[in-house]
Amino acid sequence: MDWLQFSIILARVFIEIIFFAIGASIFSFLNVVIYRLPRHMQFSLGHSMCTTCGHELTMRDMIPILSWLKLRGKCRYCGARISARYTIVETLGGCFAVLWTLVFGIKWPAIPAFLASGVVTVVVYILYDKLRSRGGDSTLHSE
Repeated sequence: MDWLQFSIILARVFIEIIFFAIGASIFSFLNVVIYRLPRHMQFSLGHSMCTTCGHELTMRDMIPILSWLKLRGKCRYCGARISARYTIVETLGGCFAVLWTLVFGIKWPAIPAFLASGVVTVVVYILYDKLRSRGGDSTLHSE
């Protein structure tokens, strides 16, 4: 492998790391939607907060994946456990972003595929939470 081929591969890896970070960040917001939408809370306004103590999170607490790892899955303020699910959803977002850019290239068709992945992720997690809160009852109608 010559220097040019190596440079091209290295550039592509760097580009995919950037797409992973973008996807993880977008899915980090979708975590807010997954949590707040079923509770009829506004998800477009307001600040992120610990669901246990209610403390408003700072930017350093909200870096997708890395903050959860650095804090060892616990709230910086009250020490409450933070579900690994948030990191799983963010990782899914990063993986979807990379997947669709590998499938479609860095072209417009990758965007609707990524958005569809996001919608499906939100719906699946909300339905999962709804089923889980009913003790595994398979009916999905509202009360």
